[in-house]
Amino acid sequence: LHDNIGAVILLIFTMVLAHTLIITDDIELHTMDTPLPPHQIRRLILVLKQLLYRACCLDDVKIRGNNGANHLGLSLISASSKTMRDLYKRSSRRPLCVPKLWLVNDLLEADIQRCDNYEDFVRLLELPVLRICPFLVSFKCRLKIFERIVTNNRISVQGRNDGLHARPGVSVNIMRGRVLEDGLIHLNKLGRNLRQRIIVNYQNEFGAQESGIDAGGLFKEFWADLSTQSFNPNYALFRVTEGTTNCLYPNPSSRSAHGAVSVVMFEFLGRILGKALYEGITIKPQFAHFFLSFLRGEYNFLHMLPDLTTLDSTLYNNLMFLKTYDGDARDLCLTFTVSTDHFGVNKEIPLIPNGGDMEVTNANKHHYIGLVAKHYVYDRVTEQSQAFTRGLWDVIDRDWLRIFSEPELQVLISGPSDGKIDITDMKTNTRYSGGYSSFDRNITRFWSVVSSFDNKQQAELLRFVTSCERPPPLGFASMNPPFTIQRVGIMRDGEKLPTASTCFNILKLPTYSSEKVIRERLLYSIQSGTGFELS
Repeated sequence: LHDNIGAVILLIFTMVLAHTLIITDDIELHTMDTPLPPHQIRRLILVLKQLLYRACCLDDVKIRGNNGANHLGLSLISASSKTMRDLYKRSSRRPLCVPKLWLVNDLLEADIQRCDNYEDFVRLLELPVLRICPFLVSFKCRLKIFERIVTNNRISVQGRNDGLHARPGVSVNIMRGRVLEDGLIHLNKLGRNLRQRIIVNYQNEFGAQESGIDAGGLFKEFWADLSTQSFNPNYALFRVTEGTTNCLYPNPSSRSAHGAVSVVMFEFLGRILGKALYEGITIKPQFAHFFLSFLRGEYNFLHMLPDLTTLDSTLYNNLMFLKTYDGDARDLCLTFTVSTDHFGVNKEIPLIPNGGDMEVTNANKHHYIGLVAKHYVYDRVTEQSQAFTRGLWDVIDRDWLRIFSEPELQVLISGPSDGKIDITDMKTNTRYSGGYSSFDRNITRFWSVVSSFDNKQQAELLRFVTSCERPPPLGFASMNPPFTIQRVGIMRDGEKLPTASTCFNILKLPTYSSEKVIRERLLYSIQSGTGFELS
């Protein structure tokens, strides 16, 4: 023991710190230098990062079973990883340091290069560094692993998306105006078979099938229509958080609005979100931090109070006032109940049996605070969140998502948080066909026009061509099929408008006479919805 005195001291320190963090809220951590000043937190992150890197990557530690390994070393690794995960999760809500401080440069890059197939990439998930401390690996690298796993699995199920080697898919009829209802009837029963190619046949209001063959674009349109309806708070399946974030979380009153079928609806939406991830489709909805924790399958009850800040900052501030109140808590006349507005009717819900008869005192106020936070971020939405998660995991394996934090998972779902399109990246990874090249005068004019668009217009253009208004998380290099501009020859500017084949991410751009005409015609098409075309 004397020879390992440094390791013993570090073990005791990290265990005490982990315990202290349990009762430390984000305000205390960031503004009151509790339990440590920010510069010491950053130094600790550096020390523990090196320890975990050596244990997981150099010494190839085996956490599962001791195999004769040093018990002190395993205890130190366990305590260090727990403390680092807690700090990283807190940093994901409000940064404790610059992002690169967490990372080990180029970690796993060489391992990815050596992988050739689905089994190789899945084996990476079993590496100690991804099981214990995935935050040491860059987010971009982990995104690559996820993308390669999904792509290889999708090819094994569906065949290649080249029109020649594609396997037959599942055909479903969807009536416009009944997107959610028909999707629920035809798709929800597929379960894990949603990984197969889904061929959507749209029918108009009279039951007649619309012309065209779906090669992927109509499913993207179906998902866009479905998400617009189901994630709309007015539909009563989801609510939005208070403040400016407007993040979605399950509506605690969804069962009252939709009956018992609401649970089935959440399972279905989880499966459809899984299908979107499986097909590489980015979507617009932003989800609340605590709801994303459910999707990862590892909700941490120690983070209930910080999660409450993302749901209701006013309630959080009131609980913090109670926590730091110097007077007698009984003066506030609180009991172990919460009040909820249930469709205009105020209801008192006990937090413990006979909670209405137990007053909050200085002795039990911390217990009360924890129960209130648990009620709002967990108890009220457990049924809906677990149903949504079951559906998601039918399509996307749970282990594929565990390597991401909550904000990272949101990027996986929706692309970059600001939603801005990197035009340089888009231009670099665009292909040309039909006679166009990157040096063509019309292409030069096109990119000049697109660069002059505002963010909303650029998003409308991307949606017009791909059915998705947000770029892929890994950038346009990962878009499949790639963004393509196809030449359409015309004699006069008024002959044709720009059209799109969303199945193949192709913009069909006529050879207009000037940059002004390109801008006018392009804006007309992307803002009027004209030009959806199946090839």
